[in-house]
Amino acid sequence: MSAFNRLTWSHTCRYLTLLLLAMTCTAIQAHESSTAYLNLEPSDSEGAADIVYNAEYELSLRDLALLVDIDPNRDSQVSWAEVKSQTTLIKQLIAAQVTLKTGTQSCQMTDFAPLAINTRGGFNYLYTNFKLECATPISGLNYQILAGIDANHRLILTQAGGDIPVQVLAVGQNPLGTDADSGLLSTAINFLKSGIHHLLIGWDHLLFLFVLLIPAVYIRKQKQLIAVAKPRAALIEVFWIATSFTLAHSITLSLAALGIVSIPPRFIESLIALSIAFAALNNLVPMLRVRAVYLAFVFGLIHGFGFANVLVDLPLATSERVLALLSFNIGIELGQLVFIALVFPIALLLRHTRFYKSVIFYAGSLISIAIALWWFFERIM
Repeated sequence: MSAFNRLTWSHTCRYLTLLLLAMTCTAIQAHESSTAYLNLEPSDSEGAADIVYNAEYELSLRDLALLVDIDPNRDSQVSWAEVKSQTTLIKQLIAAQVTLKTGTQSCQMTDFAPLAINTRGGFNYLYTNFKLECATPISGLNYQILAGIDANHRLILTQAGGDIPVQVLAVGQNPLGTDADSGLLSTAINFLKSGIHHLLIGWDHLLFLFVLLIPAVYIRKQKQLIAVAKPRAALIEVFWIATSFTLAHSITLSLAALGIVSIPPRFIESLIALSIAFAALNNLVPMLRVRAVYLAFVFGLIHGFGFANVLVDLPLATSERVLALLSFNIGIELGQLVFIALVFPIALLLRHTRFYKSVIFYAGSLISIAIALWWFFERIM
């Protein structure tokens, strides 16, 4: 190998090592997807000059704790009294960072009801309702909750009688659709984007795919890892892994999203973490002498319930729910293909190198086990 090629390989290996470490740090800090809920319903206010909406907003207490000190005694237990003591600050926060607009004018928030605690999927949520007085129908939302803190935070907006009944919105400026003819198309596009986003920011799902992909360029012979001679064999293996994972999570995603099967999210999230640890350990010490495609299917059933958390609580009619489910699932597959397209060519390129076997395969599997066990204990507790 020429000096230039050695230098190129050296830089490539260093880059990949740093990338693996960066992914490790980010993954350890990641937590389950952060979602808030805003429901708008036109109010019958006879004689009012403005259009009045009844609004309900819900934000998980774990997210609220990042914005307001609701645990002043630092006992890691948030009581109702502690939340209630911050009522004024919480209302000011919502009024400042959840701004609905009609053109260039902002709607006025009035008649804040007393705060309450609601439960969604085993997690505690702050619940509040208030009225919005708007000069014309709402056309936009400036949503700044967790801006600069959690870029993955999403708001699920429902509008009773609206052209687009449910939208999944990111932090920032969000136009709200008004074209009735594009309602179904907008719903499909909205949930397609949400599916892509959900997969690409879901560190647990990505880590699971990672530990399934990295051995795809090897075959085991007499307990030895041998790099495949031709890329075609590895490509076929990856195809079946992706297909198996897709089929499995599509089944449970559909069952959960349509309300046929319901499993507590905290339990599912813990099982997802264990599935990663087991798959990574199986790379190092093959306990189940089966192809990764079978692991992808079995554990994909668990991951499907995790994907469904975004869709379970949406107040959608059956036809709209099916459309959202289909679009969301396609988005997940597109996100999965993007990840495979980024990771697998590198695996093919480096499969014959000591760096890949030592750092990516062995060290990567060990790090994945550590991260997954960290998540498991964090989630189960």
